[in-house]
Amino acid sequence: APCYPVYTKDLGNFSKIERYDLVTHHEISELADGPLLTVDDLERAWEDITDSGRRFRLLILTSPDNPTGGIYDVDRLKLIADWCIAHQVHLIVNEIYGLSIIDTGHPDIRDDYVSQMAFSSFAQVMKVRQSEYLHLWYSLSKDLGISGFRVGILWTLNKRALEAYENLNLTHSLSNYTQWVLSRVLTEDEFINDFITRNQQRLTDSYALAARSFRDMGVPYVPARGSLFLWVDLSEFLEEDSESGEMSLWRRLFDETGVLLTPGVGFGHTKHGMFRVVYPCVQYEELEVAMIRLASYVENRRA
Repeated sequence: APCYPVYTKDLGNFSKIERYDLVTHHEISELADGPLLTVDDLERAWEDITDSGRRFRLLILTSPDNPTGGIYDVDRLKLIADWCIAHQVHLIVNEIYGLSIIDTGHPDIRDDYVSQMAFSSFAQVMKVRQSEYLHLWYSLSKDLGISGFRVGILWTLNKRALEAYENLNLTHSLSNYTQWVLSRVLTEDEFINDFITRNQQRLTDSYALAARSFRDMGVPYVPARGSLFLWVDLSEFLEEDSESGEMSLWRRLFDETGVLLTPGVGFGHTKHGMFRVVYPCVQYEELEVAMIRLASYVENRRA
């Protein structure tokens, strides 16, 4: 944690899997160099879950992460994968933002990063480990901006999982039209390469604007390396340190600025007053206006 809130319903509605938020920190300053998850954290969670009479069955990591934008380096993924294999825990790495990468060398943000870290797909680890407990998710929804197409990809060596997905596909397969459109798009190598390059450039420019703005406001944030989000700490503006206080602040921010953020409720973070900023959802010029409005709110609140 923090982690994508909708995983709770995605996994729980049919399979009845219960979500457990594995908390590794309280202050977001601890995430300056990316996710903190260690084998010790996994052991602690294993003990806590087991002592409560439940079973630790599944671990989901999102890399790049939603909402922090952090990535898991290969060495950390190897350690986590080995622990999961040894404990017969299924590890799913969701790389839905795998091509939505920030250029950390941008002059406005390069000093935010403690170390240089490139995104590497979990596929490399899976290829070597060859384990039925390791799985990779991907989708075209975010990187190509086609959420409505509902195109997902699973890579696994687990035969039972593949059989289950084959059964699911009987009623959830892609339409012929969707398959035809994507086959045309994905075979246009020049277009795809250009699209990814331009998308990353524009993503970086928008991220740099948002990060620079929050830095100037004196609002703490997690340096993102990818995804579409910026995770910020607005806890100093809470009137009450509680979930309801966070929701009141969320509503107040929207009413007074017209800027809609995502409240931290549901992400599993232990600290109230955390918010997710989805900075690429508007044009650069509109983002500039949003940042000016938020800066004005912060200034007035501190006055």
